Amino acid sequence: MRQAHRGAFQRPVRPRRAGWGQFLVPENLAVVAVLFWMTGPVAPLIPNLDDSLDVSLALPTNSLSGADGVDSQFLRLSWYPIYVVVLLLVHRHRHRIWEVAKQNAALLLILGWTFLSTLWSVSPSDTLRRSAALSLTTTFAVYLGIRFDTLSAIKLVALALGLDIIGSAVCGLAFPAIGVSHDAEYAGAWRGVFASKNQLGAMMLIGCLSFWVLYLAERRRLYLAGLGAAFALLILSTSKTPIFILLGLLPCLALVRRFFHNRRGFSQLLAFSLSLAALLLLLGCVMIGPILALFGRDLTFTGRTDIWDLSWAAVQQSYWLGYGYGAFWSDNSAPATSIWEALNWRVPSSHSGLLELWLGLGLVGVLIFASFLVRGFSAITSQAAQGTREECMWRIGYFVVFVVHAITEPTTLDQTSVGWALVVYAATVGTRIRTVTAAPVATPAMARSADDGLLTSAFPAIHKSLKR
Repeated sequence: MRQAHRGAFQRPVRPRRAGWGQFLVPENLAVVAVLFWMTGPVAPLIPNLDDSLDVSLALPTNSLSGADGVDSQFLRLSWYPIYVVVLLLVHRHRHRIWEVAKQNAALLLILGWTFLSTLWSVSPSDTLRRSAALSLTTTFAVYLGIRFDTLSAIKLVALALGLDIIGSAVCGLAFPAIGVSHDAEYAGAWRGVFASKNQLGAMMLIGCLSFWVLYLAERRRLYLAGLGAAFALLILSTSKTPIFILLGLLPCLALVRRFFHNRRGFSQLLAFSLSLAALLLLLGCVMIGPILALFGRDLTFTGRTDIWDLSWAAVQQSYWLGYGYGAFWSDNSAPATSIWEALNWRVPSSHSGLLELWLGLGLVGVLIFASFLVRGFSAITSQAAQGTREECMWRIGYFVVFVVHAITEPTTLDQTSVGWALVVYAATVGTRIRTVTAAPVATPAMARSADDGLLTSAFPAIHKSLKR
């Protein structure tokens, strides 16, 4: 009796939170590895990066692609094992992936149009290769939507970016020849494990969003530490665009969090936000000079307007169809050669997501892409009540980041970009059909289940030993 009486006043045992051991499942580790490589941590693999950039941007050299113009046979070949991993991951889920894809016609049209553009491409081999890579990246993104709910996927993204943060901190502090730019124009700006400061800024912006949402969802100090580290690297990169986006994103996320449970208020918030964005855009056009001066820029956007003018002139020559996906800046492109000669340097891109898309796929491709964005944003807002507040914040927040960042960066439809993979995930993760269900992050216990795709199909011997 005494023992029972004493037990009646004992505190209830709280369930333990899932530890980091949940990420040690092979499937999750494979996903993190793919996401990590998609972020583009190539700087440590390029000896004398500053000299390589100077040489690669000179007129007589070979074609440019990848992270801010840096490309080599080794970096290209490094994607083959990554795509093998992607094929292993998606193999058992290919039928469900196809079912989700059929619910997103605009996404299928984008992939189909990129392949079709091979017919009129100025460099058919480049277009075909990059179209295949884009299809694999898109398939991987849809796979994420099938296998992982939003918070679980954000954790995997945060882990991949955490590796970037650690690597960038090590490179910046211990190996400044790799992690810090020594270019005369951007001397002292950090680039970490990336080829440019802008890429570091873009990845750390995604990191700030992801770690902040995870902290709101679970209140773990580890996420605050990740948020602080990502923000510090964002500042050290001196990249202005991600900082500007982050400043605009904070009130947007606060309003979404406030009105999440009020459906009518959420609709009114959306209408108000779009109206405010239009007003700010109009004000920005009038006050463009002082605003740019505040961020250390001039009316040429650091020389971008010259590139935009020449790129737009090239668009007029192939207005409807473009020059083939990913082919305009190739060696065989006569319009690109004329731009390089006019600028007297080998500019690697148009420095605009819209122009880059137009150059590759023409106005038809731009309209298909716009329909994908409209449908994706509509799906996110209509499905807001089906998930948690934090999930809605991340999906809307990332969608805003992607669209705004595409104005000045040419990574809108990059075949190897984690940015494209995440926007496809954000747009398709809410697709609900009878044969598709999103799963949480796999745990070691789930790895022993006969339904775990990677272990049972690719690693049967490991699976058998785990069961013992």
